[in-house]
Amino acid sequence: MKTANAAAFELTLAVGAFLLFLVQPMAARFLLPWFGGSPSVWSTCLLFFQAALLGGYVYAHLTRRLGPARQAKLHLVLLLLAIVTLPIVPSPSWKPVGASYPAARILLLLTATVGLPYVLLAATAPMMQDWFARLSETENGGRGRAVYWLYALSNLGSLLGLVAYPTAIERAFSIRGQSLFWSAGFVVFCALCAWSAASVMRLPARADAGSEDPAYVGSDVTAPADAGRTFRSGMGDWAMWVLLSLTGTGLLLAATNELCQNIAVVPLIWIVPLTLYLLTFIVCFSGLYRRSIFMWPLLAATGGVGWLLQQSVSTAFSLQVAALLSALFFGCMVCHGELVSIRPSPRRLTAFYLAVAAGGSIGGVAVALVAPMVLDRLWEFPVFALMPLVLLTISAARDRQSRLRRGAWRIGWLVLGGALATAFVAFFKPAESDGSREIARTRNFYGILIVADDDAKYQPRLRRLQNGRILHGAQFIDPLHQHDVTTYYGDGSGVEVAIDQHPKRAAFQPLQIGVVGLGAGTIAGLGQPGDTIRFFEINPAAVDFARNYFTFLSGSKATVDITIGDARLSLEREMREPSRRHTYDVLAIDAFSGDAIPVHLLTREAFALYRQALAQDGVLAVHVSNHYLDLPPIVRGLAAEQGRQAVRIETPDDESRALDSSTWMLVTSNATLLENASPYILAAEAGERTLVWTDAFSSLLQVLKRE
Repeated sequence: MKTANAAAFELTLAVGAFLLFLVQPMAARFLLPWFGGSPSVWSTCLLFFQAALLGGYVYAHLTRRLGPARQAKLHLVLLLLAIVTLPIVPSPSWKPVGASYPAARILLLLTATVGLPYVLLAATAPMMQDWFARLSETENGGRGRAVYWLYALSNLGSLLGLVAYPTAIERAFSIRGQSLFWSAGFVVFCALCAWSAASVMRLPARADAGSEDPAYVGSDVTAPADAGRTFRSGMGDWAMWVLLSLTGTGLLLAATNELCQNIAVVPLIWIVPLTLYLLTFIVCFSGLYRRSIFMWPLLAATGGVGWLLQQSVSTAFSLQVAALLSALFFGCMVCHGELVSIRPSPRRLTAFYLAVAAGGSIGGVAVALVAPMVLDRLWEFPVFALMPLVLLTISAARDRQSRLRRGAWRIGWLVLGGALATAFVAFFKPAESDGSREIARTRNFYGILIVADDDAKYQPRLRRLQNGRILHGAQFIDPLHQHDVTTYYGDGSGVEVAIDQHPKRAAFQPLQIGVVGLGAGTIAGLGQPGDTIRFFEINPAAVDFARNYFTFLSGSKATVDITIGDARLSLEREMREPSRRHTYDVLAIDAFSGDAIPVHLLTREAFALYRQALAQDGVLAVHVSNHYLDLPPIVRGLAAEQGRQAVRIETPDDESRALDSSTWMLVTSNATLLENASPYILAAEAGERTLVWTDAFSSLLQVLKRE
């Protein structure tokens, strides 16, 4: 084949795949300000992209019947239509209202915003490989060239796009700039696609859908061991294509949920599982997979996950992450390696990729939509962690060349069977207790909430509210101390100082207090008669738990009400009423303790809204305690822009009073309050840096702690 033709297909595939995965974190970044910082936002985005990928593969497969020339012309027309829909910026009309189930809205929003361009990009991999195979077959007298390695090239482009977003694109461009950058890249992709299409438009009509002969023997080899192999694609292969792809995608999403909600609280950690997932495609479609090599680390990784699921949350972080990522990597390696081993001839290439995309979509639906509705725990992870071992056993039994199939290696069956039986017992046996008794549990789009009481041997005994590893509040079980304010909000904490040292408190005047983030409702314990406290909470389940399992709300001396929905959107609606403006004496922002922080609550536009909501002498209290993120520079920078002072208040742990160490920033121009609070305020350090985030530009990499 001519070098120019090969270069056209390679560039088109690489650029298309780069854009395909660049748009995924970009779209999620657009949506987070509207749907909060839940990891489920990312899972739902992944579900959409899996479904759109399936749509692209269906389109590539069905239009193959048109023949190369007509398919190419149709594709170019649709690409021109997609250009008209650019740039990919969602309309503000899609902002959610109240506590409506967000998954459906996210899916519809993405469909309207990036649907057509993404489907056409998704069709690139199977369509270009099919065109390449047809062209090479025509130019080489009926003998095709290897094409499946192009899928490895495509996944390499995808990996580069994924990594480029947080490390370069997000740091260099505003949201609008990101959209324009991607849109310009899409136009370049369209030009490359036209270059590739020009080659196949000259193909004769006989280079059409071609033979569907399942016994077709070609030279499409990805490794020397494949030379001379007979390609087949019976119903059993179809089923395995779907199951292997389903398991790989399901394992990716399930492992990501497990990592983000139960193990790691590290920002951008979701990139690691997706990177490993793409890497397995690159390795396997490059012909580097060997069952005899990878089955052993898979067995070890499966055993590691069994061990992990039996441990308490006190197990070393590095060991938990290593066990989980090993299961993901080797599980996907086996799934995708076995998938490559039963690939069909190039003449059935689009059908193969269609089955792969269908399996991926089913896996995405199972984890992102079905599991949160029917399971109250992350059971999908142990199920999908076991599936590669099951499918490996089935693949070995089906493979005529396998020593297991010939019965020459009977000990292998004993190893696989024993590993499966042991894994089932280990995976679903109750884990070691962490010293607490679970009282209630629920799961929804925003995660898993758990209420647990300390065992009697622990004193003082507490009832805790947790979402994964993040503590959202605790209350003494002893009735004499149930109204004591605990965790991050006790005596000397920033929010307690903002309320108790406010000049209105000394004058015995009631306070209007707003709180973003409910937790167990602990801040309600700081209220006094006449005060009004309004909580803004995005998770309806958190409201139910705070009311039913804790007494901070019901026992508060203040009048308490709760607004369900995204805090910023709710405040925006409030501020449209002139009577509500400049009413809050204290506004506490308590939503940044985890990894998936709602960035849209720490931007210039958000602080302008807070200024509008606060009374002239009001104080903004921002809870910036975070193990991995250095958030004070952002608060300082935004306060300086408004000509207001930002001071820092820190408190240490005090187990006897159930107080956790906390760091708060108070932003105000109220000189009297600052004077009253001076005993609690830390002196400013020389050279303290400042940052300003906006709705158009922010990057977590700017505030990652280095230690």
